[in-house]
Amino acid sequence: MKKFLRFRLWLFLCTLLGGACVMASGPQQALNRMADALTQKDSASFLEHMDMKAFAVNAVKNMTREDQALGVLDSVGKLLGLGSMEKLLGNVIDMEARQHAQFVRGVSTGELVAHCTKADTPDCPWVPESLRKAKIVEVDADAAVARVTTPANMASWLALRRVDGHWRVVGQAAMESAAREYAGQKNVPNPGESGAGQPKAAPVPEKRQSPPGATTI
Repeated sequence: MKKFLRFRLWLFLCTLLGGACVMASGPQQALNRMADALTQKDSASFLEHMDMKAFAVNAVKNMTREDQALGVLDSVGKLLGLGSMEKLLGNVIDMEARQHAQFVRGVSTGELVAHCTKADTPDCPWVPESLRKAKIVEVDADAAVARVTTPANMASWLALRRVDGHWRVVGQAAMESAAREYAGQKNVPNPGESGAGQPKAAPVPEKRQSPPGATTI
């Protein structure tokens, strides 16, 4: 009887709160599991909740956005060994591999949490208690953004999307508008595949035909 009453109370609360119950079992649940993975220093579990390809593509976009005002465009590219701004869009695969390696090391050693706890820039939301207290905003049935505020009082946004039935982080941004854009992308284009950031091939000149009887040099 008590279980039945609890179930009815849960349904009643879900009706009152609308999508809050869905968010609690969807995007927030993914962030909670990432928080647990950070606490346990389990990099494999942490990365299960990330779409690294999309995250890398959107990380490159962050470096090219004029509204970020982070002042780290060329310096970040050179720091990661990806070259200057002109080369960044063609290095998404390199970015993905480097970020993957950084997350594996940072999570397994605890360095990531230690750094993000004290970071004074809005690009380091990876603090367990901050992820658990994130403010979830639904974009659509398969997309959401989360406002994460660290102990250093630095707020940033994570973009989440339902990928193959599982909620995953697909990007992060300093602005909500950018996070919404990243979360809403159904198919993430690979700049390297689409040709973005790649030099255009020079047109091949047409071969002129020589008139009959003319000598070709």
